[in-house]
Parts: sequence; C-alpha cells; structure tokens
Amino acid sequence: MAQHPIFAKQAQKAKGFCAALLAVTGLAATTHAALAAPRHASATPPAPTAPSFTAEQADHGAQLYAGTCAMCHGAALEGAHDMPPLRGLFVARWANTSLNKLYAYITHAMPLMAPGTLPPQDNIDVMAFLLRENGTEPGHTPLPADENRLAQMVFPAPNALPPVKAAQPGKAARTR
Repeated sequence: MAQHPIFAKQAQKAKGFCAALLAVTGLAATTHAALAAPRHASATPPAPTAPSFTAEQADHGAQLYAGTCAMCHGAALEGAHDMPPLRGLFVARWANTSLNKLYAYITHAMPLMAPGTLPPQDNIDVMAFLLRENGTEPGHTPLPADENRLAQMVFPAPNALPPVKAAQPGKAARTR
C-alpha cells in the first residue's frame, strides 16, 4: 500500500530526529567515558610523605590555638566542655589520613562558633601546631597551603598510645 505524502514527510523527519538523537547520545557516552578514564595511567600512586612544617608555623599556630581553639579543646589539648582532646584518640583517628582531609575539616568546621572564619594560612599553622604537639618534629620546609600537596602527606601514626589504666574496684576502666 502506498504511503500518503504527508505521512512520508513525517516519517522522514522522525528518521532524521532518531539519527540525530543517536549521534548526540553516542557523543555524550564517548565524552563521559573519556572524562571518567584516569588522566594518568600510573601503575601505583605516589607513596604518601611525612608532613613538613617550620617551627615558625607551629609557633604561630600555638598563638592561634590559644586564642581560638583552647576555649573548647583545652589549653593543653586535653579537651573541655564535651569537646574532644586533640591528643591520644585524636591522633589515632587521624593517623595515616591525608592532611588535606584534616585541613578541609578544620577549614569548614572550626572554630565551632564561627566555622570557616580563619584564613587558609592560619588553618595550616594550627595544623603545624597540632602536628608538633603530637610528636612530629618541625623541619625547614613549610607546610603548604595547597590541598593537592597536602593530599600527598599523611598524619603520622602514633608509635604507641598511652596504656589504659586498669579499673579499680567499683569503677569503670578509663578509655582512650
């Protein structure tokens, strides 16, 4: 049976639309695959490095900590007002974690009453202070404020956590 000329024209438009749709879909899939593929096909990622910071950064961080952080975390990093200490369990929790994650947390969540108000370099200096106070020695290279470089550094793991005190009769054991 012969097709009416109007229907033949609509069928031709539909075929053209379907072809264009397939072309766009194919282009989108190709683009997505290209973007999802790793940019550098290295066999192994670079090994994390120990953080480096200067004594000056840690000293400035100590001043910032005293004025901004100590009211909640305690003057000696012991924790206060239901805020966690920044020693012991803090170190165990952040051990072997890339410093860019700690930097992002401090930048976006601290200080508690005014999150995100410290300039980037001040957050870096507070991190240098925390590293020093938890046993990392300062060096000659400043801790960078570049998140990509921080991602290559990890928070050092503690050699050993302080021993847990044995419970006395009638009292619960102290936890870390």
